[in-house]
Amino acid sequence: MNAETLNMISLVVTVGSVAFAIVVAFFAMRAGIGDRDAATKWRKQAKELDKRVGHAQSVFSAYPGLILVWEDAMPEQSDENLADWGNPTVYGSTAALASLVRFAEPGKPKEFAKRVLNGLADFNTLARDGEAKTLRQYINDLRTRGIGFSTTIAMSGGKLIEADGSVAGPQVVVWLEDASIRGQDEKDAITKFEQEKLTALSDPIAFIDIMGKAPFPMWRVSGTGRIVWANKAYIQAVGSDDLQHVLSDQVQLDGECASQAQKVLSENILVKEARPLVIEGKRKPSLLTMFPVSGGVAGLAVDASETEQLRTALTNHIRAHDETLNNMNEAVVIFGVDQKMRFHNHAFSKMFGLEDNWFKDRHSHGEWLDHMREKRRLPEQANYREWKRNELSFYTHWPEEVPDELWSLSDGRELRLVRMRDPEGGLSLLFGDITDQMDMQSKLGTLINVQKATLDKLTEGVAVFGPDGRLKIHNAAYETMWELPASELKDEPLFRDLISSHLKLYHDREFWSEMVARTADPSPEARRHVSGEIRRSDDSRLTYLSKPLPDGATLIAWDDITRAHRTETALRERAEAMEAADRLKSEFVGHVSYQLRTPLTTISGYADLLQSGVVGELSDKQSEYLFAIQSASEDLAQTIDDILDIAAIEAETIDLELGDVEVYFLLEGALDFVATKAEDTKITVTLNCPEDIGIIRADEKRIKQVVHNLLANALRFTKSGGKIELGAASSGGDDEGIRIWVKDNGVGIPSERQPQVFESFKSSRGGAGLGLALVERFIDRHGGWVDLESEEGKGTHVTCYLPREASLESAAPELNF
Repeated sequence: MNAETLNMISLVVTVGSVAFAIVVAFFAMRAGIGDRDAATKWRKQAKELDKRVGHAQSVFSAYPGLILVWEDAMPEQSDENLADWGNPTVYGSTAALASLVRFAEPGKPKEFAKRVLNGLADFNTLARDGEAKTLRQYINDLRTRGIGFSTTIAMSGGKLIEADGSVAGPQVVVWLEDASIRGQDEKDAITKFEQEKLTALSDPIAFIDIMGKAPFPMWRVSGTGRIVWANKAYIQAVGSDDLQHVLSDQVQLDGECASQAQKVLSENILVKEARPLVIEGKRKPSLLTMFPVSGGVAGLAVDASETEQLRTALTNHIRAHDETLNNMNEAVVIFGVDQKMRFHNHAFSKMFGLEDNWFKDRHSHGEWLDHMREKRRLPEQANYREWKRNELSFYTHWPEEVPDELWSLSDGRELRLVRMRDPEGGLSLLFGDITDQMDMQSKLGTLINVQKATLDKLTEGVAVFGPDGRLKIHNAAYETMWELPASELKDEPLFRDLISSHLKLYHDREFWSEMVARTADPSPEARRHVSGEIRRSDDSRLTYLSKPLPDGATLIAWDDITRAHRTETALRERAEAMEAADRLKSEFVGHVSYQLRTPLTTISGYADLLQSGVVGELSDKQSEYLFAIQSASEDLAQTIDDILDIAAIEAETIDLELGDVEVYFLLEGALDFVATKAEDTKITVTLNCPEDIGIIRADEKRIKQVVHNLLANALRFTKSGGKIELGAASSGGDDEGIRIWVKDNGVGIPSERQPQVFESFKSSRGGAGLGLALVERFIDRHGGWVDLESEEGKGTHVTCYLPREASLESAAPELNF
């Protein structure tokens, strides 16, 4: 439509309005004045105006389209106005009405204008300025804001409707013309862009076939919200028999589809909503998508069951992931690409002392750093702003390698920071408290240094080889022992590479092969504890030890026992010589004692003969001499018996003859034995023993010998007028036994000689030195022990501890039961 035609039509509309106003004024004036001439004049003018109005209507009728005129006030702009067409007046030729009626929606004849507008309002338009709006939106902008337009509506089948709109005084006018009934010249005026869009719409059958066979429901809604088409999947989804039933009853997928379509129409936007639908009698999660198309709204519903399952699985995975992170000892915080905190675990709150209320505001990474700085829980920085800028730069610049970082906090903690970047550009920070680890590493380093220093102080050569057979640890003694240069032991050499140096001193290749296998072979047969002794070519002797360690390493230790071996040999030879000498001594003592007993028997026999008076009476002097001979003979006989007992004990040929021994009566008899000697020396001997002390199982003969030796020893070294006490008592305790003691107030034993009093032939105060030696040996064979307390000038106290049951190890075989 050209500009001249638009100006003419605007002029016609204006003239008609003026004519109407004149007619009204005419009638008003006629009512006010009754002047006949004036009435004639106005009647003439009204007739002229009617002629002009008729002329304007003729012009309107000649226009090959429809003219819609809105004379009511413009409404306020709102979404509801898009569906409200108002009450426009329709002008146009009969041909135009017949041409456009085919695009009208069904309805009442009186609402022809609204029906036509509803039929055209939502098809695609080909605007000359490239702006894509529907006719509904163009008319709404014209009526509410006075914005004119000129566009072309592309209908199905290649049909075109030209639409123009403008404001004419207080009226709003819209021209609609079917361009398909105009000449070819006007069609050729369509721009190349419009032609390309029309080409896409020129074959709708293929698109309808595709949509009709789609496996998911698809449908189309007109600008009035009515369903005008649906595919087979839609018909099956709503449980209908055919499309006619769906269209006649307007069967929707659910009660919300109509409102969703209205939202698309009013806002001209795509609307997606996820909700469950009952499709073919089954409730399924679905995604309903509606979007504006030419002529209304298109919709499709997709089964979202799999998507919902994936969403549920993802939700469960995220929940499990969060629970896993919450159970970690390391602190984890995740910031999104917007640098806002998206997640943190419990360890993060605890590590940095953050309360739950602080997390409610979803702080940013920078805000967290500032907050931590206030609480002094960040590493001290000389330039905090620069440091913070570098921290936040990881969101925009991620280097190829991001090493772990160590944060040393003011409270003494050491934190290890690991940064990770997610595909969306966010950052994940993982903090591990390695304070204890650092402390342990420091202590371990100190311990290793101490161990190395300790190893270097050892005289044994020590070498530790790892599971790979390389030397890990060695000491100086190892280098010296095998004459290894320090340069050869650098850089953890393999054990097999050191064998050539070891072969110089020990040539057994098989031995070294087995040793290498124990360090490198992981099998249990090879990795076993082995020890032994070798003799090297320099005549030195080494003991070795190969022991597997728990970490897979192997410890090999060498000890030079050359000197110890020589010393041991010398000691062994000396011990053998001493044993031989002791054996010769025992044989000599036994032989001498036997040879002494024969003449001693003769002396004792003749002394007894003289004492009996067979050869006549003896004078007092002779009797005194005879008594001395008899006493000396008895002492000598006792000494010989003691010597023989000592020899038998040392030869382990003496056995105990065990029996029940009445302790009290044994002591009482022993006291009577020494009573005569005690009276002669004016020494007081007392017995301190309860009569009910009971019995013990022992060799009565040997116990008597022990008591006699103790009393004889006490009489010998107690001065005239002294006191001797013989006593016995129960020891008490769980292992009850008895104590037998002899206590005197004699000369005592010097402290330096006390350790020797129980040795054979060692006497601290004269004599043969056998009495106390026999006492100690006989008590020991009973399973007891002897205790000596003595102070020079104050006396001696000897105590014998005996068990109630003597040891059977020393008993005669026939009594060992």
